[in-house]
Amino acid sequence: MARHDRTLVHGLRIGYVDVVRDWRTLKRDRVRLALLAGAALFGTLYLGLMALVVQGRTADLAARAEPSLPPAVGLLVTLLWLSSTLMFGQRAAVRTIDIDAPSLVLTSVRPRAVTIGVLFAEFLRGLAFVVLPVGILGIGFATGAGTPVPILTLPLVTVLFLTSSVCAGIAIGAAVAVWGRRARWKTGYVAGGLALFGALVVAGVMTRLSTTPELAAGLPTSWYGDLFVVGTPIAASQARAFGAVLGTVAIGYAGATVTERFATQLWLGEVGAGGNDRGVAAPGERSRPFPRLRGWIDRPTRYVAWRSLRRVKRDPTRLSHLGLPLLGAAWLLVDLARSTTGRSLLPIAVGLLGSWVVGSVLTLNPLGDDGGALPATLTSPVDGSQFVRGTALTSALVGVPLLVAVGSAVSITTSALPLALGLSLWVGVHGAAAIGIALAVGMRFPRFGAIRVSRRRAVVPPSLSAIVVYSMTVLSLGLIGVGALVGPRLLLHDGAAATIAQGASVLVWLSLEGGIGYGCYRAAVRRFDRYTLE
Repeated sequence: MARHDRTLVHGLRIGYVDVVRDWRTLKRDRVRLALLAGAALFGTLYLGLMALVVQGRTADLAARAEPSLPPAVGLLVTLLWLSSTLMFGQRAAVRTIDIDAPSLVLTSVRPRAVTIGVLFAEFLRGLAFVVLPVGILGIGFATGAGTPVPILTLPLVTVLFLTSSVCAGIAIGAAVAVWGRRARWKTGYVAGGLALFGALVVAGVMTRLSTTPELAAGLPTSWYGDLFVVGTPIAASQARAFGAVLGTVAIGYAGATVTERFATQLWLGEVGAGGNDRGVAAPGERSRPFPRLRGWIDRPTRYVAWRSLRRVKRDPTRLSHLGLPLLGAAWLLVDLARSTTGRSLLPIAVGLLGSWVVGSVLTLNPLGDDGGALPATLTSPVDGSQFVRGTALTSALVGVPLLVAVGSAVSITTSALPLALGLSLWVGVHGAAAIGIALAVGMRFPRFGAIRVSRRRAVVPPSLSAIVVYSMTVLSLGLIGVGALVGPRLLLHDGAAATIAQGASVLVWLSLEGGIGYGCYRAAVRRFDRYTLE
């Protein structure tokens, strides 16, 4: 018994130290700290308004003759649990499971203690982000219910909710990490694509079913709502509330066991024993990058583009920064497609999201992606224009045409033909400009190393500053382009004056967008040519 107690204490200490190191790193990053503070201030104001809405809805529900928990609450709790579990799983598969010097750590403490430390650290990080919204909305619910009991049950529900979500998500992420390192990259891409397509199909079907809230209310993930309203005028199932507690214990134990099993395989280097060395290129492949483009594009440019694709092919987790934005955007697109009034905004949403993805998928951290090879790249005969063109080559030749095709298809199905043609032009120009913007911003705010001790040294995501600046610039320019395209028609309606004004505004916008894109491209070239290692 004493040995298990020591293991638990060691694990909790490991998790606490990891979080403290995160906090110290965050304090040294003034830009990121300022962005988080601004987001917290804006979020507090928004959550305050939402708390008033929750208070009014709760008061109306409690005033009924026999108030019961609405099925929509169960659906909301289920969606929140699934979303948070997916987030923790994605973090575990990408970076959380990896630890520094595992051979040294595992000779000091047991693998179970390290597993507990990883789970506890992730729990504390999640708790730090949910304390503010949960506290504000909980106060609104308690005020509307007219009883202080939710103030007592809210911390319990939050801890149980996060515990089950963290344990389940990290267990899935650890399994995916082991499988991803054993399987070949094509297998991973195909399986991941099919899984994502299946999830989107299931989500689309569920959103169209009128019985979805009732079905979700019966799932075990919705039982935390019953536990939360215990002791309030709202009737809830006592059995489900008790089941939420027991279910959390079961999920926590099972998740920790699975995490320990797969994470230990990663830490002890047992993965990859099947001889799958994805870091070695096939004979002849290194000397012939993109042979079909020979005669059109010079060899150094083709080599830079080939190397960018090889890095992603070896480890697709380099694209992990796209995961959460794409998940949130998928829900937005589904909602717009379902709404009659929002369907007209679907081409704009697709164009903004697609342009953002085209620019950020391969070009948002060009210097940091080189890693240890950057000194050799800077001293090689490759000049700035060749490096920048090679980094943007795949996005320009594949991403932009694909974006134009998708945007045109969506525009034709939702808008009149003249407007659809204008939106197709807007999508193509904005997607091309986004590539240049990403290159300039990525060169200006590079990231060369991990900001946490447990992140993979070989996988360096773009810096938070680059993501924020790039996203704000691309979204702002995209909205300006939409305003230039549809603004004259909305203000002047139909007629010759509206047509002339629309043509003039589109020409002005094309000059602005093209100038910004080309200027960012030239800035990236100059940045590479003048870059020196410190």
